[in-house]
Amino acid sequence: MRLFLLICAGVLLVVLEITVSPFVAVQGARPDLVCAFVVIVGMLLGWKDAAVVGLVVGFVEDACSGQSLGLFMLVRAVVGMGAGLSYAKVFHDRIVVPVAMVFLGAVATGLMESFLLSSFGVPLGFSLGSSRMVLAQAVYSAVLAPVFPKLVTWLDLSARRASERRQAV
Repeated sequence: MRLFLLICAGVLLVVLEITVSPFVAVQGARPDLVCAFVVIVGMLLGWKDAAVVGLVVGFVEDACSGQSLGLFMLVRAVVGMGAGLSYAKVFHDRIVVPVAMVFLGAVATGLMESFLLSSFGVPLGFSLGSSRMVLAQAVYSAVLAPVFPKLVTWLDLSARRASERRQAV
């Protein structure tokens, strides 16, 4: 039940990112809501949940983008697993920790996407301008990061309560 709720929330974030992010872009930099969500899932719930959520949500993102199928699946799963390695090792209650984790996750996502796209033959020309765009996107995502721990915690508690009610019946 918990994974189902997390995946549904991730799919809704994909839809939100595709439809709204072009309108809230700042000088071309868009927030990566899906990356922030997957990083926070990994940080709060562990690498296994983050890998599953990253794979499924990445597949939905791949299907919607029409680019190389599997690119976002791989990137989201790896970033979620990387963030999940910090599970139970960092102080989650400090606001700076999720912000820093999302920033690092967004930078890793941008670098992995650039590397994989260039490996598939898509000409990108990694330059100072593109690295600035990756950093701008990472900062934008990190600014929105404090929302996601509350969302993930609420979804986790809702799933636990629903399973407890089901077991009590």
